[in-house]
Amino acid sequence: MLMHERTISIQRGIFLAVTLVVCILVGWWIILQIRESRQLREARIENLKAGRALAWQMDSLRLLAITYQPDPASRAGAIVGTVPKLPSLQERTWVIETLYPHVAVVPSPLAEDDPPLLDKAAYLTLRPEPLRAIEKAQHTDIIRAASEGSFLALVVLIGFGLVYRQLAEEMDLKLRQHNFIAAVTHELKTPIASLQVWTETVFARTLSDEQRGRIHDLMAKDLGRLEELVGNLLDVARAEAGSLDLHPVPLELGPWLRTVCESMDQRMGTGVMGLKLELAPAVWARVDPKALATVVENLLSNAYKYAAPPRATTVTLDTDGDQAVLVVSDLGHGISPKELPRLFQRFYRAGDEMTRGVPGTGLGLFLTREIVLRHGGTIQATSRGAGLGSTFAVRIPRISAPSVEGQDR
Repeated sequence: MLMHERTISIQRGIFLAVTLVVCILVGWWIILQIRESRQLREARIENLKAGRALAWQMDSLRLLAITYQPDPASRAGAIVGTVPKLPSLQERTWVIETLYPHVAVVPSPLAEDDPPLLDKAAYLTLRPEPLRAIEKAQHTDIIRAASEGSFLALVVLIGFGLVYRQLAEEMDLKLRQHNFIAAVTHELKTPIASLQVWTETVFARTLSDEQRGRIHDLMAKDLGRLEELVGNLLDVARAEAGSLDLHPVPLELGPWLRTVCESMDQRMGTGVMGLKLELAPAVWARVDPKALATVVENLLSNAYKYAAPPRATTVTLDTDGDQAVLVVSDLGHGISPKELPRLFQRFYRAGDEMTRGVPGTGLGLFLTREIVLRHGGTIQATSRGAGLGSTFAVRIPRISAPSVEGQDR
């Protein structure tokens, strides 16, 4: 048990370490994407500013355009320069904004680095629309990077979670199988050792008829215990193989249930269970009497084993709509909430077989659930907590009481 808990702790530590590493890697990846997005934004803005510089250069060259030609009045062949007629600011604005749509001509600067035209008639600035588009693209990139990173982290963590859960279930199953082997060994060893002692006593000593009768009863009890254990093992094997055959017949549950409970009470010792029956009349169901008796006997056996004297066990039979409801409740040790979901699992028993004082193999409730399910019913366990008893409710479809003609047929 300690080894199992240590292994689970190691697995949990590994899982937490992997989770931390994945979160760090995803966080680093998101930060890297944000940084690259900012660099891309700055590069786009610089590209717009480069276009603004080209617009300023184009306008300046138009203003500085001078035409050189020979002076006809000069006999020496002098060259004279002619300054063309300067275009109007409106015309220059139209040319600039047509060739460079992201640049606007404004009377005063809107940003610190907005350059003035050569004649300082106006300033060149960047339009706000392209800047907003760049900001929006950056936000979109950041959101996409965060979403992709979060999705990747979620997928990885879900995958690790499933692996961790599977490993935990495998370890738990391995522990329960170990406990099962220890329990079966104990359950077989005790009656076999008892039978060996009584056999040697019968053949080695001269006994009175009363002593022989007493030994016969004890040996019969041990043989019955062995037969019950082997029968349970065979039934579980059939249930797992899907070959647990039932032979359902119409049955009035009240009288049948009273017989099963009274027989179980006599087997345990008349009166030691503190048995109380509350059985509604005329409750019929289509069931296999032998298989359903196994269900009732397992529940009553648990009520006996997990309660200290004086015991108080109540068996009720009632109806709820189209269902027959059979309830077995006791005032025994109770069941902790964390154990309830696993109570009907194969081999499951709380604690360690080497320290547990209550005999059993962990197959009774598993077999009980399988039988109830094959009757089309359900079984549910409830408890108010440790030391406050437990209740098992079995629900199976009920039928109308068959007619006399139907019974005769």
